[in-house]
Parts: sequence; structure tokens; C-alpha cells
Amino acid sequence: MSGNAGVNEPVDLARRDEWAYWALAVLLAMLWLATLTARPLFNPDEGRYAEIPREMLSGGDWVIPHLNGLAYIEKPPLQFWATAASYRLLGTSAFAAR
Repeated sequence: MSGNAGVNEPVDLARRDEWAYWALAVLLAMLWLATLTARPLFNPDEGRYAEIPREMLSGGDWVIPHLNGLAYIEKPPLQFWATAASYRLLGTSAFAAR
């Protein structure tokens, strides 16, 4: 019997733990995404931040975000652009807004 029998055990445990953490993260992400369509947008912020990109997409003005026809320049437009692109790909929905 050799003295090297337990040499690989810490590496195997670390690899198994890492795999378990990734599996848990994927499971939680799937659960989160699966329930997005069942929940409405929370007022007032989520509704506001979903409407601005919808107006960008329908009006064609991608430079200055608008809310109810008024310029909404309190926030940087990057998130609005990403949401508008999501609307274009997935359709206008609560899932695409999130």
C-alpha cells in the first residue's frame, strides 16, 4: 500500500464543490427567469423604465429617452437601449422589459 492514496482527495472535493455551486447558480437563475412572466411590473419604477424604451422603439428616437412625450434625461440611456433591443427581439412584454 502506497502513501499516495489520499493525495487527490482535496482536488476532487474542490472540483465537486465548484460544480455544485455552478449547478445551484444555474438552478436559481432558471427559477428566477421561469417566474418573470407570472409577475407584473412593479409600480412605479419598473413600469416607467419599461415605458421609456417602448417609446424609443415606437418613436424611433434612440438618442433622447422620452416618457409620455417629455424628455427623460435623469438616467443614462444604456439600460433603455438594451431594453428597447430586447423588445425588438422578444416583443413588448414584462419578460423582455426585465
